[in-house]
Amino acid sequence: MLTMLCIWAGLLAFYDFSQRRIPNLLSLGALLFGFSYLLMTGQVFYYDQPISSAFWGLAVAFLLTIPGYATRTLGGGDVKLLAAIAVLCGVKVVVASFVLASLGVLAGLMIWWQLKPQLVTSGWVSVSRESNKRRYIPFGAALALAMGVVILFPEIWGMESWHL
Repeated sequence: MLTMLCIWAGLLAFYDFSQRRIPNLLSLGALLFGFSYLLMTGQVFYYDQPISSAFWGLAVAFLLTIPGYATRTLGGGDVKLLAAIAVLCGVKVVVASFVLASLGVLAGLMIWWQLKPQLVTSGWVSVSRESNKRRYIPFGAALALAMGVVILFPEIWGMESWHL
């Protein structure tokens, strides 16, 4: 179970980093699998939480991603990915993954802004008009990697004591 989720997260991160998109097969397929598992067992796929955790996770996932989608700072793949994480892992993993992914992206942006002048000077980064096109941050990759960290090391987050 844990291995399947980690492989899925790795595939998502690879696609989002390399192509700046998340294939529907990976996100919607995971949603379909998660709902099927919920119907058969009455629990989320990971962490043995009740079915209500998945639905609370969906509500939280939409509350966290719909504003970003509406302002075009998040893509539809990011919304579907967090919904799939909700159905597969429940509300606790959604919250922890979103927070960790957001912190990771902020740290990455701060590092990028610090290093960009040196990279431009050394020729590693171009400042041509072509490079001024809008670039999307692969937030889906950050979400997938954060979910992997959260499910691999749940004791770090103290999720057993969360009352969500």
